[in-house]
Amino acid sequence: MSAVAVGPELPPDVDRQVDGLAPAELAVGVLTYNNAATVPAVVEAVRGGLEKHFTGARAVLINADAGSSDATVDRLADSGLPFVRARHEAPAAQLGAVPFHGVPGRGAALRLAVAVARRLGARALLVLEADVTSITGDWLERLLRPVLEGGADLVMPIHARHRYDGTITNLVLAPLVGSLFGRRLHQPLSGPRALSTRALERLGTEPRWPESGRSTTDLWIAGTAIAEGLSVHEARLGRWRVESSTRSTDLPTMVAQTLGAVFAVMEDYEDLWLPTTNWLAVPADGPPALPSDEPVQIDVERMVGAFTRGLRDLGTIWEHVLAPDTLGDVLSLGADDVARFRFPDDLWARVVYDFALGYHWSVVYREHLLRSLVPLYLGRTAAYVLATRPRDAAASEEALGVVADAFEREKPYLVDRWR
Repeated sequence: MSAVAVGPELPPDVDRQVDGLAPAELAVGVLTYNNAATVPAVVEAVRGGLEKHFTGARAVLINADAGSSDATVDRLADSGLPFVRARHEAPAAQLGAVPFHGVPGRGAALRLAVAVARRLGARALLVLEADVTSITGDWLERLLRPVLEGGADLVMPIHARHRYDGTITNLVLAPLVGSLFGRRLHQPLSGPRALSTRALERLGTEPRWPESGRSTTDLWIAGTAIAEGLSVHEARLGRWRVESSTRSTDLPTMVAQTLGAVFAVMEDYEDLWLPTTNWLAVPADGPPALPSDEPVQIDVERMVGAFTRGLRDLGTIWEHVLAPDTLGDVLSLGADDVARFRFPDDLWARVVYDFALGYHWSVVYREHLLRSLVPLYLGRTAAYVLATRPRDAAASEEALGVVADAFEREKPYLVDRWR
């Protein structure tokens, strides 16, 4: 008979499966939706990581699936590990247009995984993405060891990427989330993570889980952990490679979905971020690695051109979203000479905050607001590339730290206008 924890009831079929299992030390949750082509690599890494780093520890594999129509679930069930199959409901809109993280109804999947791990009495829950094929067995050790031995309650990932890859995260999401919650998380919306028993208990009894259909649960978990004083760590996992047939690669859609998720958390959970006035370092485990400095072609002229077209075509939207002083500063950015184009950090922070405020006050249709940020984002990215390209990867990292400083410094600008 499995360990019993008080909390939300599991679906009857999942409840029966859990009752048939012995308590487990480790729970590994894999969230899926039509990932039959990639889950074998994930299963291999899980088995290898458990055998190499956690010999003798009883582990259970939890599959929270959004209704896959391929062989995804069967391939996970054949892992050779004790297995819990848990299908969850997913909003029809997300089944038709899968969110940026690749799993419709991801919040429901996470809640199921947390509930099953609690019932099993797990000391740690590891959450993995089914379409990230760069996973290795060492990821398990780097994510779980800080929970099992280092006192961590939530371990978030740091992926090694090219210094100009992931600029939506580096220039928008990471500094924004860091300023909101008081912790500089490198990849706040990335899927892999590990949670302690204490975090599972806290989340398992929390009545304010985000409602289904909003891609806000990952960020809400991080914000809740920080607000509750739980210990948050990061783990350096190495390179990140995803092979997905469902995730969107359309830039406006990605910006709208990811930034919209952050803005929705700000809207629904003010108490998690409004009081934050101090910023603490996040311990990072694993061997440090600078971003790749391999030469790549970055078309800054195209990006600056998109920014210039935005000035011409989106002025009527930006007039509603940006404060007059902010809009005036944006309009004064000289884009005629691409090589000399600059976009100051403090101005960029105020731009993003104005978009958060515009979303909050619904100054224009929210989808239009979110997508209209894209030319501004491309201009800021071009300025970042122009400023750091003559320098090395370490200097690029330092420049991102300066961006984060600006967001933290400008947070009173946001708070004063929020209420």
